[in-house]
Amino acid sequence: MVAGAGMFTDTGQIGPKEPNSQMLEWPRTDGDASRRPAGVSFTKEVDNQGNVNYYRLVRDTEEASVTWRREIGTYLAEEMKLPKGKVYWMNGWPEGYAFYDHQKGPVANPRHDLYLCGSIITPRFRSKNEFKPHAKWLMTDPTLNTRNCGCKYCTKTKSQVEVNQTQGLRGLQRPPEHHLRGTNPTPGEHMTHARRRVVREQQQAKQDKPKATSKPEQTLTALPERLRDLNSGRSFRTYELVWVALAGPIPVTADAAIEFWPAVILAYSTKNEPTPHKPGETDYEVVAHFTFNVRFLGVNHQVTVAADRLLPQLGYIPSQSLLDAVRECQPNRPVNPEFSDYTYFNPLPEYDSLLELSPGSYTHEDALPSFTLALHIVACLTPVWCTTNSYSSEELFQGLWWGSERIWLDDLVRLRPSREDLDPEDKMGLLPPSSPDALNRALFLRLTYIVVDQDDPKGMNLCIGGDLYELAQGETQPPQHPPKSFFGPPTGLLIPPSNAMNTFAEGGSSSPLGATVGPSLAESSIPMLPPPPGFHFRRLLPAGNEMVLDVGAIAGRYYPNILQPETLDRVLRTLNGEKGVKAGETVSGTVEGYARERIRRSRLGPEAFEVAKDGLIQLTGLMGFYVGEGNSMQPEQWEKGRLQTIRGAEKNGRKILLERWGKPDSDVEMLDA
Repeated sequence: MVAGAGMFTDTGQIGPKEPNSQMLEWPRTDGDASRRPAGVSFTKEVDNQGNVNYYRLVRDTEEASVTWRREIGTYLAEEMKLPKGKVYWMNGWPEGYAFYDHQKGPVANPRHDLYLCGSIITPRFRSKNEFKPHAKWLMTDPTLNTRNCGCKYCTKTKSQVEVNQTQGLRGLQRPPEHHLRGTNPTPGEHMTHARRRVVREQQQAKQDKPKATSKPEQTLTALPERLRDLNSGRSFRTYELVWVALAGPIPVTADAAIEFWPAVILAYSTKNEPTPHKPGETDYEVVAHFTFNVRFLGVNHQVTVAADRLLPQLGYIPSQSLLDAVRECQPNRPVNPEFSDYTYFNPLPEYDSLLELSPGSYTHEDALPSFTLALHIVACLTPVWCTTNSYSSEELFQGLWWGSERIWLDDLVRLRPSREDLDPEDKMGLLPPSSPDALNRALFLRLTYIVVDQDDPKGMNLCIGGDLYELAQGETQPPQHPPKSFFGPPTGLLIPPSNAMNTFAEGGSSSPLGATVGPSLAESSIPMLPPPPGFHFRRLLPAGNEMVLDVGAIAGRYYPNILQPETLDRVLRTLNGEKGVKAGETVSGTVEGYARERIRRSRLGPEAFEVAKDGLIQLTGLMGFYVGEGNSMQPEQWEKGRLQTIRGAEKNGRKILLERWGKPDSDVEMLDA
């Protein structure tokens, strides 16, 4: 598709500007990054004749991308019979795809051709109409059988015009005339001398018209991955470490059972469904239900599970009796460096047929050794961290891998230090606690920047900065400036003020974490996550001030949707010592079911209450109801590259356990999971 240069203006947001717009997620993909253009230049180089010929990646915030994704979303909404009254648009491109602007010709005015690349079916889609039937196939066919796709390439149709006709697409419905007629013009096409003169004058006027100088290309833009993670409403992100709730606990001793299994998230998908409404009504929402493809640690299985089965790694600690069983575990099969005999064990037996596991391929006795290996891998993965996506001379960063979690700028994170630890001498001008019990809850930081500590001569330490909040009781809160828009400018927080780099030396050193107050950065355009029901986030510093801390102060992300409001209410009442709280209906194999089962067990006696209480505190700590130190990441080892980190943890976990099992009489301390 030929495009004008104006199509590449940065709109400052990843979707259309209409207030009634509705984002749709791609539930699956046929994309493969290796299918993107190869053997071409991606660098703007001018040859000796003043021409360029290269591919430029089009960002999601550019007008061309927004326009394509809006038109495709509108088409899909019509085809999928989604309710009318919304402006539908697609959230990015299918995994593995990329959108390119092929620039060719004179450097001052090159030709622009838009190509969507990455499909395993064809090297490129050249227009929105070419891709629309393929997009419909991706959205509606979970089997990804190309026979069900109506696009030009899957049907091997020579003409897009024919596809337009058969698929009812807007656009050309018959070939252009120059495709139908011969090369000789008809008599009526011969130009008169007067007509030729008019044409020459028009062409000369176009050549004499001064060309607008193009603005320098913006290079500091927010990553599409970051915007998708922050705006999607998903609780979990690709390559994070999580727990998967088992449909039925696996007993391993008389008083210990495996209830969750650790896994790494590989991908996610969505199913878009409208909320209940009557025909003709427009007051509804299209809700995205997320599913996640995960790979279990310690075994060789990959399955897709619903979001309600996943729990952040910090949300659960195996019981002491289970950890004791893990420490005493010995192999029941011959062990090799790859632990290949244990790779068949499946902690979710309901998936056996889908995984094509034959009866007898694993036994119940394989559970504890496999789980022991999985915990060793977890223990090798959680201490690792690194920064990602540097900019501004590699002194600022857009994100972190923090133990098991992916953290971005604009995330709301829980802090490890309590208020007393943060400001022991009350010199920072923090607002007083909203209530005495507020001191028992976590403090929160809205990340504005992640930056190299200028006071560190080696440049190895990092500082984080942003607005400081407490979790205060009550639904209402003092008015605060709302975000400028849901999506906002992609570079809103990427360029701090010139004096931001010097704020770290201005504060006092009374805090053990080096907390200080510095000038506020640009207001975030990403909406802040909602507080738990019955609470609000209360800013503790005056407007124009922010908190600066060592990166080690991060406990972990804030998770507002781990428990449904009704379940959360029952949990908090149980933790507050209320007697006779009913657990309600329990759905096994879900986080909700786990929480309600803990409520039920808490009524069995004082000792049972303490055990159940520990599990419920771990859960609610993710929402900030307890000081972050008790539920925190504490990574110490730097390693660049998430996939490399995961592979390294698996290798090290196997190595450590192999050495331990090779010396059964040695006193090897179990790694802290």
